[in-house]
Amino acid sequence: MKTSMRKPELILFDYGNTLVYEPAFDREAGFRAVLEYCVENPRGIGAGDLARAYASALERLMAASRAAGADLMDMCAKRLIFENCSLIFSLDLIRLERVFWDAAGPGKPMPGIRSLLRELKARGIRTAVLSNMNFREENLKERITRLLPEQEFDFILCSCEYGTRKPAPEFFRLALIKAELEPEEVWYCGDNPRADILGAHDAGLFPVHYACPELPCPYRSPADELEPDFPHLCVSRWAELLSAIDSCI
Repeated sequence: MKTSMRKPELILFDYGNTLVYEPAFDREAGFRAVLEYCVENPRGIGAGDLARAYASALERLMAASRAAGADLMDMCAKRLIFENCSLIFSLDLIRLERVFWDAAGPGKPMPGIRSLLRELKARGIRTAVLSNMNFREENLKERITRLLPEQEFDFILCSCEYGTRKPAPEFFRLALIKAELEPEEVWYCGDNPRADILGAHDAGLFPVHYACPELPCPYRSPADELEPDFPHLCVSRWAELLSAIDSCI
């Protein structure tokens, strides 16, 4: 559903499957990389052991927090496992998280996103990121800067840093406060119908549903699917987003 739109002062982006594509995580590969920095492993714990313990802890801890509309740092589960196994590492937890992420889910820019970011900058439209993310904000910033070097995001916000997650309106309102803008001045672009499109609409932002046909999301839940019955824009190519901006009143 499309309606007359106001040109955005800022476009907020989701991260996964909007800015960057990540395949389904290979947790064992992530732990193999982490164990390279292990200096004490008295029980001879292997990557497969860690992957299985992590899956169990993550399912329990994350399910409980998300049922309450909250979010939890991924490293809480890892720290629990590492300390239960008496593992000592030469890196701190933040850097271990980065090692794990890079090995378990290497990312690549979504098709055309780098050109879009350059074009938005040329048009004077600000950009920022609001992501449901269990990895630390500083690690997300590092990854985005590395994969999208042309980006000049005003800010990057991760749900786990605030204990709440999309579609909670207060998470979107936090972005508005940081941007010093009103809801009608901001578009939100993401691939998840419930978290991104419904969430943005409920917070008063204009929702843009981005659905890339070449790279469907490998981890979205069926519970996230819905057919919005409110004004929004649906695009499968970033050129369509630019055309929509050109047609704004």
